[in-house]
Amino acid sequence: MAAAVPCFTENSAAKPYSPEQLLGKPLLAQLKEQKSIRYVHEAGEYNLKLLPKTIYAERALANRSDKSNGGYITESLFLVDKDTLGKNSTRGEKTVDTSMTAAARILRSISKMQGMKYFSHFLGRETVLYDETYMIAGPDDRTPVPDKNTGNADGQVSYAYQHDNSFGGCIYKINYYQSVNDIYMILNNMTKMMFGFIKAVDAEQFKVNMIVMDCGKQYLVYISTDANCPRVAIIDGQINDAFNSRLDALYGWFIAQF
Repeated sequence: MAAAVPCFTENSAAKPYSPEQLLGKPLLAQLKEQKSIRYVHEAGEYNLKLLPKTIYAERALANRSDKSNGGYITESLFLVDKDTLGKNSTRGEKTVDTSMTAAARILRSISKMQGMKYFSHFLGRETVLYDETYMIAGPDDRTPVPDKNTGNADGQVSYAYQHDNSFGGCIYKINYYQSVNDIYMILNNMTKMMFGFIKAVDAEQFKVNMIVMDCGKQYLVYISTDANCPRVAIIDGQINDAFNSRLDALYGWFIAQF
């Protein structure tokens, strides 16, 4: 059971966070030096290590798989200067909007994930992570619908179909929460995930948490993958690599959309 993470209330963050409010001094010093930190949990190690003290910390702690079958957790933190956003933008705009409104638009632009790249350890090279991805009408209706990415995201529930290089086709439920200084996205698999001919994860047992926090001139980004599934020795390393690689891929995709 993870220890409680002290956090703000949803109405307490009117001004941007300072990084010191969100992270302990040793962790923050490491992040400022390295710009990113990854923590890959060992088998049986389930306490979150990198979760910032965002207003959504308690929600993130509650939104975890139960690990009745064991499983995998990886966490990553990224600190990015806003004035660097847009330099490698896919949008090609001269003036870059780095507001929380823009961040909320990006996280809800699911169709823009199509073609995003990740490093495949199995192939030993960069390749496409999602060759097909779009929002759908509902969990039982795969009719494609436009991205719902305008207005405030708080409380939005959407569904998406994604076909990825590691786990094939899968339907996800996506929950969004938005405050003045935070946008939080949760992806939860509604269908089982296959690793070739082997079932990797049962339905509703894989979660991706992504929280973007406004720190004034910087964004702090927290991403985690959380899976409740047996660790099978012959594919354990490949499964863990597949989960881990998508954290960097999601972050790279996010900052490229400004």
